Formats: sequence, C-alpha cells, structure tokens
Amino acid sequence: MQIKEMKEMVSLVLEEESIYTEELLDLRNDFVFKSFFSSRASNHLLLEFLNAVLEETIIAVEVVNTNLQKMHVNDKASSLDLRVKTNNGEQINIEMQVQGHRALPERMLMYWAKMYSVQDKVNDSYSQLKKATQILITDFNLLPKKHFHSKFQLIDREDGSIFTKHIEIHVLELSKLPDLSILETDPLEKWLLFMKSDKKTKEELAMESSVFKEALEEIERLSQDPETRAIAISREIHLRDQIQREEDAREDGMEKGKRAEREAIILGMLSKGFSAEEISTTISVPLEEIKDILNANHVQ
Repeated sequence: MQIKEMKEMVSLVLEEESIYTEELLDLRNDFVFKSFFSSRASNHLLLEFLNAVLEETIIAVEVVNTNLQKMHVNDKASSLDLRVKTNNGEQINIEMQVQGHRALPERMLMYWAKMYSVQDKVNDSYSQLKKATQILITDFNLLPKKHFHSKFQLIDREDGSIFTKHIEIHVLELSKLPDLSILETDPLEKWLLFMKSDKKTKEELAMESSVFKEALEEIERLSQDPETRAIAISREIHLRDQIQREEDAREDGMEKGKRAEREAIILGMLSKGFSAEEISTTISVPLEEIKDILNANHVQ
C-alpha cells in the first residue's frame, strides 16, 4: 500500500473515530501488540510477561526494534515482531499472529537462525554466543496438542538430554487457553487472558493485580490515541482483506480443478462416441459449457 493510500485510509477511520472511542484496542492486532510492549512506559510489563513465559528471572530488557514505521504497517516488508535483548545479552523475538500458514514453523526457525547468527558479527569466539529465544503467540490452533503452551529445545530422543540451551522456541495458542476463573490462573494464563479478553475481564484482572492495573491503563492510553487507533483499524482491515483474498484464491483453484476434471470426462466420453447432447444429459452439465470445452480443445 502506497503512503498516499495509507493516509487516505487513516483519514477515513479518523472520521468515524467517535464510534470506537469506548472500545479498547485488541492486543491480538500485531501493531497494537508491538505498540503496547515497545513503549518505555510499559518496559516493566514486558519484563513481567517474559518472566511468565520463560519461567525465569530476567532483571532487565531492552526493545531493540522500537521503530513502528506507522505509515508502512501494511507493506509486506513491514516487521511487527518485537525484538528484545536481556541484561545478560540474550535475544528474544516475540510475534503475534492471527493468521496461520503451512510454513509457519519453518519461518519461526528462520527468524531464530537470523537472530542467532547476527551475533557472529560482533563476537570473535563461539563461546561468547548468547541464547536466542523465539516466542510465537497465535490466535488459532497451530499444533496437534491440547495444551496452550509448547516449549521446544534440541534434545536427545532417547534420554532427553539437551544438546544446547541456546535454542528455545515457545508457541502460545490463545485459542487453547482453558476456561478458568481469574483466581485459578497462573501468571502466564493471566497475561494470555488479558490479551484475548474483553474490557470487563481486563478490569477484573486489574482489580486483582497492580501489574494488570498498569497494563489496563496502558491499553486505555493507546486506545485513546487517534493515530494509533486509526492505524490499528487499518491494519485489521488489511489482514481481513488478505485472508479473504487467500480464501478466494483457494476457491478459485478448487473451481479450476473441478472444471479440469469435467473437461477430462467430457473429452473421454466424446472419444467413446457420445454426442454433446448425450454427454450433457448423462453428467448434468449445461450443453453450452460442453460446447465451450469442445471449442477450446478444437473438437468439432
């Protein structure tokens, strides 16, 4: 999308802003997710979230790709993942995904490889390389298991020994989050519930914890910012349109496949002496379509 088109879309959304001002922006929107966690004001919230996911005690984190490039969020080249560096030099990449595809695990591995290999440019010794962790949050079912949190490492299949601790991949599937009361949830479940829930549940979490009170205040602040809201809505529209285009392409491909199959049957029947009228009656295909297929194949 060109800058001019993007600005026109932003202007259109801003005109309708009054309709949405009472609603909170959705943290499952990747632009909103990055805006929420990349601000300096929410640095401690990011720290709380990462400690909940990794079950570690990280002392400090720094977001190293804070540039959102708001006017380009719908471009294919845009990166809305969140790259973090910890106090001990380890790297973490966090990504929110609402749309799946077959090669998503391979893409995650490629992202991890790039994040890990970039260290070679600044370190002379392999022993100085630091752990790299990839975290993927999905709003759909990705893996064939019931539990919402999956953790992957390089391990031996026989005794479970770890080959290296430098690679770690986490998948958090929001769609599999158990239906529990707030009091029954652990810190990670609370964070995922906060990301996927409505305003009422967010307020309940805020009443139960000072961390989520601050998280609610931050998402309210973002939701009241006209430019952020406009870009977020534009991003959501863009993603929905993209999903629809892919569905249309799949349906188109299926239709072409069915037409090719019908064509093969029709030509096969014709070679066995059936007339166009007989073929039409036998397989319930309009005579005009049969004639079109015959003409396309130069069959008289």
